[in-house]
Amino acid sequence: MLSEGETVDDLQYEGLRIIQKKGTFRYGTDGVLLANYAVAAAKGAGLAKAGPGGVPGCSVKVLDVGTGTGIVPILMCGKLSGAGATFDFTAVDIQPDMCDMARRSVALNGQQDSVRILNADIRSSGLRRGSFDIVTVNPPYVRKGGGITSDVSGIACSRHEICGTQEEIFAEAARLLRYRGILVSVNRPDRLTDALCAMREGGAEPFELVMVHPFAGASPAMFLCSARKGGGKGLRVLPPMILEDR
Repeated sequence: MLSEGETVDDLQYEGLRIIQKKGTFRYGTDGVLLANYAVAAAKGAGLAKAGPGGVPGCSVKVLDVGTGTGIVPILMCGKLSGAGATFDFTAVDIQPDMCDMARRSVALNGQQDSVRILNADIRSSGLRRGSFDIVTVNPPYVRKGGGITSDVSGIACSRHEICGTQEEIFAEAARLLRYRGILVSVNRPDRLTDALCAMREGGAEPFELVMVHPFAGASPAMFLCSARKGGGKGLRVLPPMILEDR
């Protein structure tokens, strides 16, 4: 099941595991934070209990954009297992090798009935507009033409705006959301204005923001944000999240 250089890593939750390859893109803290934040968003919106529109038995459709190793849907699927609603995950990535590893990780965790991995460019994926209740986005952080591009294509595409800009990705993510659906994202502080403007322009109004600090007194390293398709204006800033006590 494993190719050369691949490892099976423990996700430290209910026996979930993930396949990764040395020297290529590997999931980080941002992916775990996004999954946890999206689970909380689903529960906060009441989707985990009754499904869309409060209808019991309705399948909640979740889309993960730029899934990479598949960390977000795998963790979300595990953490929402046993909820009142049924969750149906679609995870999209433009890189064939990453999709292959993600599919095998899904199978390793027995999640084939709930998680589908799609190798596609989100900008031309063929997915139906307005069909998802939640869309999660972990976009490439480095602006096009900025920073030092990694020699490893998988890492470069995941971290730099090579395969699409944040504006393009957020616009398509918003189009794929149903009315009143929720877009959830993790990002870097220097892209805060870009991300909030892109969400609003796409029709998903930001309503919640959490700055993430590595430890108390440190500058934020990331932020988490929720936006609602067709939502009213007004941003709620929550207390900062501190990752480590020092």
